[in-house]
Amino acid sequence: MPEFDVPGLGRARMALTELARNPRASYGQKQLKTQLIESLYTEIRAARMAGHTWKKIMESIRKSGVVIRFSLVFLQKSFAEIDKRYEKETGVKALPPATCRREKKSPSA
Repeated sequence: MPEFDVPGLGRARMALTELARNPRASYGQKQLKTQLIESLYTEIRAARMAGHTWKKIMESIRKSGVVIRFSLVFLQKSFAEIDKRYEKETGVKALPPATCRREKKSPSA
């Protein structure tokens, strides 16, 4: 590929090379977040079986002082993966997957 004579091309290459050396902060934390959910699996499962919502569970984890941040969707998906793996290992049936559908409001008459 021929070298173009564009001002700033060298600096742009250096900046992109520097970006490539330092991965985005949240990218490397997926394993840590998954480990957290896996270590709390028994308690999360018990809370779900008791009828608590995912939002309530996430708020409870955050209020306890855990500094690792994760989304509600990440919590649901990670738990479902761990639950399916647990079902294969032990034979204990996995909990039904969470639905993200909102209830339709009936029109006021």
